[in-house]
Amino acid sequence: MTSPLRFGILGAARIAPKALVQPLGKVDSAVVTRVAARSPERAAAFAAEHDIPEVSESYDALLAADDVDVVYNPLPMNLHAEWTIKALRAGKHVLCEKPFASNAAEAEEMVRVANETGLVLGEAFHHRYHPMFVRILELVAAGTIGELTRIDAAFNITIRKPDIRWNYDTSGGSLMDLGCYPLIWTRHVIQAAHPGAEPTVVSAEAVEEPDKIDSSIWAELSFPSGATARVESSMTTPSSDASVGLSITGTNGSISTSNAIAPHDGHVLTVRTEGGETSGEIPGGTTYEHMCRAFCDHLVHGTEFPTMATDSIANMAAIDSIYTAAGLPIRGM
Repeated sequence: MTSPLRFGILGAARIAPKALVQPLGKVDSAVVTRVAARSPERAAAFAAEHDIPEVSESYDALLAADDVDVVYNPLPMNLHAEWTIKALRAGKHVLCEKPFASNAAEAEEMVRVANETGLVLGEAFHHRYHPMFVRILELVAAGTIGELTRIDAAFNITIRKPDIRWNYDTSGGSLMDLGCYPLIWTRHVIQAAHPGAEPTVVSAEAVEEPDKIDSSIWAELSFPSGATARVESSMTTPSSDASVGLSITGTNGSISTSNAIAPHDGHVLTVRTEGGETSGEIPGGTTYEHMCRAFCDHLVHGTEFPTMATDSIANMAAIDSIYTAAGLPIRGM
C-alpha cells in the first residue's frame, strides 16, 4: 500500500468534490491524483477547478495508470457494476457510490470479483460514519429505548427533470437514488439490536411515471424480531415539505433525528425514555470526511468499514424486493 493512497475519479460528477476531493484534503494519508470523464475537455476543466494534477483521456486509461491505487466510482447507477468490476480487474481498490449496483445480481458479481482479486470494495453510504448516526446505533445496541418496535424513515425532496434519476435506462427511480438511504438506516438500526436481521417486504406502493420510474414509493417492512418499519422516498416533494427524518420507537422510549442524511448541515437528535428527554446536536465534521477517513483507515489498518460486501448485496436485494412488491421492474433487467 502506497503512502499517501492515490485516488482516481471516474467521471467529473457533481457529487465528487464534496464527497471525495474536499474531504480527502483533510486526510493526510490520501490524495486525488487524476480524473477521467467522457469528455477530456470536461475532465481537464474539473481537474483545473479542483487542483487535480493529472487527467486521463478515458476511463480505461485511468484504470491503467500507475499513480492510482483506489478508484472512486460516481458514474450513473447503471454503470456502477461494469466500471467497478473493470477497476478491480485492473488491480485497484474501489469506493463505489450508492446505490451499489442496479440490482442484487450485479452486487453479488461485484463482491465476487472483489473477493477473487483480494481487493477492497466499499459503498459510499457516508451518513453511516458520522458521530450522530454512530450514537444512534450505540443507543439502540445498549437497549436504551428497550426492544425496537417501529421505525419510520423518509427522504423526500425535489429532483427536477431532466435528470438521469428520471430514466430507467440509467437505473433511475426514487427508491434507487433516495430510498436506498431510509432502507439502510432502517436495516442498520435493527441490526444494532439484532445482528444479521434482514427485512421482509410486507407491501409496497409507488407513483409510477413514464419509463417505469417511481417518482414516489412507500414500503412496509417486517423483521424477525417483530419490529416493523415504513420507508419512503419521493423526487416530487416541494422544497418547503422536504424531509430526511428517522424515527425509532422502542418499548421504553424513542429516538429521532431531523436530518439523518447530512447531520453536518444541522440536526436535532432527540432521545426520550422513562427518565426524561435529551435533545441536541452531536458535533462532528461532514459525513464525507468521516467516511473517507474510515475507508482509508480500512485500507491501511484493516479497521471496520461497515458499508461493503454482504451489506451492499443485502441492501440491493431489499430494493429489488420493494420494486417487485410495488409492481415495478427491477432496475437493470
